[in-house]
Amino acid sequence: MRLLKFNGLGFFILLLVACTAVDASRNTTLEQDVTSLMKTVCTETGTPGVSVYIKSPKYGDHSLVWGAADLVTQTPVANGQLFRIGSLTKSFTAAAVLKLAERGLLDLDAPISSYLGLVNGYAPLAKISVRQLMNMNSGLAQYLTVPFLAGTVLPNPEQGYRPDELLAVSFHSAPELLFPPGSDFLYTNTNYILLGMLIEAVSGRSYQDYIQETFITPLGLKDTHVMVDGTTPAGLVQGYYDFDEDGSYENWTKMNMSYVWSAGCIVSTARDVAAWMDALAKGELVAKEFWPDLYQGQATAEGMAYGAGILINGNLVGHNGTVIGYHADAWHDSQTDATVAVLSNTNAPLLADDRDPTREIAEGILALLKE
Repeated sequence: MRLLKFNGLGFFILLLVACTAVDASRNTTLEQDVTSLMKTVCTETGTPGVSVYIKSPKYGDHSLVWGAADLVTQTPVANGQLFRIGSLTKSFTAAAVLKLAERGLLDLDAPISSYLGLVNGYAPLAKISVRQLMNMNSGLAQYLTVPFLAGTVLPNPEQGYRPDELLAVSFHSAPELLFPPGSDFLYTNTNYILLGMLIEAVSGRSYQDYIQETFITPLGLKDTHVMVDGTTPAGLVQGYYDFDEDGSYENWTKMNMSYVWSAGCIVSTARDVAAWMDALAKGELVAKEFWPDLYQGQATAEGMAYGAGILINGNLVGHNGTVIGYHADAWHDSQTDATVAVLSNTNAPLLADDRDPTREIAEGILALLKE
């Protein structure tokens, strides 16, 4: 009996050691493959630097970086450094709206004018529901157009804007809705500026305080910050964009993020973004009765659905994000239960501005995690 027990324990120990060795080898190979992918994509596109975080039941958690956080000093990107995450902010904003609906403080199918009135006297707001703002099928025009960016925002990057000033750009450009609410899809930041105003009106808190208290603090996202003004947080990587098209990057780190506010102002790390998208995509942040409101939405031309600040593409749930100087992607794959976040410090890669480096890297990693 002792011999049998000993042999059984010995076999278990040998098996454990063998599995540990296989796991270590598999993880090393994954990190090598991901690093090679990051290097190839960034070198080909001229992307200064990237930060990646992987959450995988099969492979574990991995934090990887490549490239420069500062092109002048050639300081490398470090694990845990901050990036602006752009429109990934929308997933926080929409989730906050759903939490208010959970508490019975708002009706997703009520007109936005029920809570905000007719902002800037814009009568079509009485025809648009809260849900239609979340799902990008309101018919509202975009305020963040190329002329507004190139002619107003970028010449004065540290200028601040009130939400109603941003909305005025949209309302002036389209006195009537572009299509009947609920009938079509049009991605526009205008929708999410209105949702930010809704959060403040209903909660009685500032947008940044409500997001902090509802999600950031409870989830332990200690490196996630809602930056609604011109403050530049310590540890933020330098952001780059060739605005004047002279073939070299300019530094766009110092910008007043009120120009995107509740549609794109959050700063975070790849780790925090992966943790956030992992929890959101799995339905852990809203009550189950609101899952249809989270996951179901307006069909897009690409065959996806735009839900509550997230895109649903088959087994993939996530979003990307762009602000001047930064770009990001975060996706959860329900087939592998893996989540990947990729952050970069340019919104338009110098050598190939028709390519999307963070999306390419994210897709490549998600494919590797299926092996």
